Amino acid sequence: MPSGIPSKERQSQDDVPTTGALSDAFFHAVVENAADMISVISPDGKFIYSSPNATRTFGIIPGTTNELPESVFHPDDYPHVVEAFIALGQQGGRKQLPDHRMRSADGDWMWMQTHAVNLVDDPRVGGIVMVSRDVTAQKRREEEISRAEIAVKFGHWRWDKNAPGPYWSDGMYAMLGLNRSDMPTDMAWTLDLLPPADQAVVITEVMEALTSGASFNRIVSMRHADGDDRRVMLMGHVERDGSGDATSIVGITQDVTALQEANDVIQQSEQEFRLLAEHSTDAIARYTRDGVVAYISPSVERVMSFKPEECIGHKSDALMHPEDLARVTAEIDSMHLTGQTKRVSFRMMSRSGEYLWLESAMSPLFGADGESDGFVACTRDVTAQKKHEQDLMMARERAEQASLTKSRFLANMSHELRTPLNAILGFSEMMTQQVFGPIGVPQYEEYAGMIHESGAHLLSLIGDILDMSKIEAGKYDLALEDVSVGTALQKATRMVQTRLREGELDLILDLEGAEGCNAWADERALTQVTINLLSNAVKFTPAGGRITVSARSLDTGRIAISIADTGVGIEAEDLERVLHPFEQVVRHAELASQGTGLGLPLVRALVELQDGTFSLTSKPGEGTVATITLPLAKPAASTVLHSS
Repeated sequence: MPSGIPSKERQSQDDVPTTGALSDAFFHAVVENAADMISVISPDGKFIYSSPNATRTFGIIPGTTNELPESVFHPDDYPHVVEAFIALGQQGGRKQLPDHRMRSADGDWMWMQTHAVNLVDDPRVGGIVMVSRDVTAQKRREEEISRAEIAVKFGHWRWDKNAPGPYWSDGMYAMLGLNRSDMPTDMAWTLDLLPPADQAVVITEVMEALTSGASFNRIVSMRHADGDDRRVMLMGHVERDGSGDATSIVGITQDVTALQEANDVIQQSEQEFRLLAEHSTDAIARYTRDGVVAYISPSVERVMSFKPEECIGHKSDALMHPEDLARVTAEIDSMHLTGQTKRVSFRMMSRSGEYLWLESAMSPLFGADGESDGFVACTRDVTAQKKHEQDLMMARERAEQASLTKSRFLANMSHELRTPLNAILGFSEMMTQQVFGPIGVPQYEEYAGMIHESGAHLLSLIGDILDMSKIEAGKYDLALEDVSVGTALQKATRMVQTRLREGELDLILDLEGAEGCNAWADERALTQVTINLLSNAVKFTPAGGRITVSARSLDTGRIAISIADTGVGIEAEDLERVLHPFEQVVRHAELASQGTGLGLPLVRALVELQDGTFSLTSKPGEGTVATITLPLAKPAASTVLHSS
């Protein structure tokens, strides 16, 4: 017994039992106390034996636990384990099952590595022996390495001497935009990713390395999944067996495309990298995880009037505007958390004591362990840009104020004009009707009629201006309620009957699709919208034409009202223009003189105030279709809404 093992009585070499003399109790004790989990499963999947470690870990109790349920295995791993187990049962021999996750008795997922041997035909066993080991910690380390590799475009590989191709880590696949599950498992295709010239060099160097044991280091091109080549650095060293013979090459590969391109631009010189930073108009700085300046380019003197040596070793918090500090700190924390570049604007005090507006693009840095290692910031002076933005904002506010003032002026002016117009209309109507007796001169009667007609037209225009002004000023009130669509349309059509007869036009009213439907709308506004659209249709439809008014219920909980005419139509490029106030696109001078260009804009504004939509379709020479949609009525009392 070695001297390091305590024992009351040392045994002589002759006392140690030989393998043939070891008892069943000896082997039973070895298995029962093994750190690995050992179990024996019969050909039909029943547990014959389970070691204490397996029983503690997974609750396997032979005699009470017949078989492991599917729920014990991770759903992503279960099919692969079953496939390998079935193959082992059919083919016999030994097999390492795919690494898989199993849920322990505590409910945690554990990564297991299992070696199995088929001893079904051995009468002493009569089953498949499974030796499993908990490799969770190892898997976690592998995952951390994989994440770090992917983050820095790095991967490792292994090429055994007699293998058709190398084994690749996840980082290798990610670096070239490939998916492991999509690629053939023989790995022979890996050489096809290299250009012919590089392929020949790599094969030669790998073979020479396996023969001589020499390591190699070379930059080659490899084809990315996007079809472009990436410049990568291959580094490999030889592994040997106990006899000193080379058995495989283990290596790492790093994507150096950006570095190679940068080196080509700056003549592959580290000094020129520094010159690039030092002569940049932006201040380039590297910060530690704690926010301390580790390096800053001389450009900081142009931006902030501070020398680099005055900044290195200090935090910039003290110079930052107090109102911006918390926001910038939050952006930096978010950058470290997400690993993404952040762009932030803030104010910082220059040497003169003046606050400058700066904009920084901050990118996180990570160490080989995947942990944060500070960040890099490119900072520029955007004070002039911020001032320009503020000037634009002020100009916009002034324009909005001017527009509001205009709307208020128009509303007040329209109101002031209505009062004398009402008097003119009233007196002219009395004169045309000769309320107080005959005028005596027929021409005066004609003139009085013209005064009344012109005044009525002017009052209508002022009404449109007043309504549009109210909407723009946020003072147009709506009383939303259940409105019978059929009744509203019939009322509107009656109000234009005289103009229809004068224009020798046919009117078709189709309400079958909306029979019994009520809209949630303002009845007065809906009537005004319908009359405006009908008036437009009458105005622009030649004699003998047809106007169709229809309504239908939609599956979306809305009702659609359409007014179609066979009039002159509108050019496609003019459809948007006619929806702007005071815009007219009519080519006919007489028709253009009959309005102000407020009808359709007012229609759209009133419809949108009622949570509706308005659309126009038209073909020149064929006619126009105006369609509005409104919500169907709600089972609630009427509601007053303001246009604001």
